[in-house]
Amino acid sequence: MIWSVIQNPRLGCNSFLVGDEVSGQGAVVDPLGQVGIEAYILEAHSLGMQIVEVLETHVHADHVSLAKDLARELSVPYRISRHAPVSMTEAHRLAEGMRLEYGALAMDVWETPGHTPDSLALVIRDLARGEAPWAVLTGDSLFVGDVGRPDLVDADEAAIKQATINQYHSIRRLMELPDWTELWPAHYGSSPCGGIFMNRRPQSTIGYERQFNPFIKLTDEEAFVKETLRFLKPPPQDAKEIRATNLSA
Repeated sequence: MIWSVIQNPRLGCNSFLVGDEVSGQGAVVDPLGQVGIEAYILEAHSLGMQIVEVLETHVHADHVSLAKDLARELSVPYRISRHAPVSMTEAHRLAEGMRLEYGALAMDVWETPGHTPDSLALVIRDLARGEAPWAVLTGDSLFVGDVGRPDLVDADEAAIKQATINQYHSIRRLMELPDWTELWPAHYGSSPCGGIFMNRRPQSTIGYERQFNPFIKLTDEEAFVKETLRFLKPPPQDAKEIRATNLSA
């Protein structure tokens, strides 16, 4: 398996290069505008990986995405949820139940709405070793020590509450993964996309979060909604502008 994490610690962002070492094919997930196209191309070259797709777990609101520009630069498909209101006509849509394969590496698409209606999780399996999940890229659904905030998409109070309910059910589904599954969210630490419990560690496991994440311990839907909304941080000042930029062609 080919695996590399490119981060922006100042923003608390993770992005990923994932591929198959035999075929050399793979994908970039959630590339960061602040990092730049050259960094991803050079990293892929150093790993011996050909980037054949660029994926996003959702429309981001805290940083400018590089996904569309990187896909155009490499003339490869740009993939995002079927629910994302992007205006880019050449976007290839991702939907529940799809499996993306790069040699012996597979990524199963799970729709995990809540943080945004278009949020996805990507369950990674190394088929050379078996069907058991190795890791999950949770986007902004589940963080280390926290969960994604449900209020960054323009919405009224009722819609935010419904998004929080959706988040609850998405989190419960992620908890169906085995304990050993590595958890890699799109954000950590200083990111405004989570709450006050977001950990500075960029990675965890499903089993560890099951034991110690305070929101996962809330197995009652009503209690989860109440506590999630109670601990919301102020939204980033430029969230609407960044989201609009990421939605544009």
